[in-house]
Amino acid sequence: MNGGTPYEKGVEVDPSVSRRAHGSVFHQMMMMRRQPQLLVKLRSLNRRSRDILSLLPETLIGSMCYVHLLIFYRQILGDVLLKYRMSMQSAEFISNPVLATFPKLLEQPDVMDALRSSWAEKESTLKRSEKRDREFLKAVFLLVYHDCVVPLLHSTLLPPFRWAEEETEAARWKVIADFMKQNQENKGALQALLSPDGVHEPFDVSEQTYDFLGEIRKKAA
Repeated sequence: MNGGTPYEKGVEVDPSVSRRAHGSVFHQMMMMRRQPQLLVKLRSLNRRSRDILSLLPETLIGSMCYVHLLIFYRQILGDVLLKYRMSMQSAEFISNPVLATFPKLLEQPDVMDALRSSWAEKESTLKRSEKRDREFLKAVFLLVYHDCVVPLLHSTLLPPFRWAEEETEAARWKVIADFMKQNQENKGALQALLSPDGVHEPFDVSEQTYDFLGEIRKKAA
């Protein structure tokens, strides 16, 4: 078991905490209080929420406000693995920037919020018939993702994410807000990407590469 928050890695649990606490009863109670705990609250869901969650794995820990984005990711993953591969036996790398980068968003909630905001804005402009067309929605989501997430993830102006550091969070929010404002004014990220003021990391093939066998090996390890 690790310490810290879900967004922190490599944080050890306080080594002074031991399940075999010795001493007085009061001391044992105080030591037990310092044990890592996970609190779970259960509540009833309405029909719409149940229908949405039925498209996701049975066990999933995360924010409810990101569920519709996770569904898009899962649908795109299913399409790529089941429909678009040349052969079901193929183990080659898959070129898909959404599959390659989406898991990184779960570790950067501010970029995830930017995607959620961009998608909500785009979705509000769609017709009712377009919202019922799942293939059309996936295509539009891909465009929004490429306009919003991909440039931010590889921008050198965006400081590395650090949990609970106010200065870093404020600096990141400023970069994200400025970028999204440019996107709104220019109706897309192309101008921001071509602007000399926007400096991005050198291209790496890993930005496009999804290794689904690698993901399986990680889960098995």
